[in-house]
Amino acid sequence: MYFRPNPEGLARFKASLTQVERVLGVVALDLYAADLNFVFGEADSREGVAVVSVARLKPEFYGLPPDDALLHLRLLKEAVHELGHTYGLGHCPDLTCVMHFSNELKETDQKGESFCPECALLWTVARAL
Repeated sequence: MYFRPNPEGLARFKASLTQVERVLGVVALDLYAADLNFVFGEADSREGVAVVSVARLKPEFYGLPPDDALLHLRLLKEAVHELGHTYGLGHCPDLTCVMHFSNELKETDQKGESFCPECALLWTVARAL
């Protein structure tokens, strides 16, 4: 089952909280977005909200045995990536940067879990605004 993320619900939830900078939702549903057959996550920079799905991050999705450590690393990378988008960061051409676009899971596995120097600077500037 595919689910198209709707950031309005997270935005309403965020509005109900005090002193919250960003909200990240984590779901088990398989997500898709316009013009893509699936996404690992989606963000709305205007609202400061993002959602990440664990569905395709789990090895079991591909018929492999469960691996919690691998799932947690993949989730960390995609969570940081989507939160980066909430600060206005775009996709990065650096294959090791967490902001590099992952079209498939092996690209998530290959990239790092942190920003490259350029994206780190952009993130620092965005947080200061």
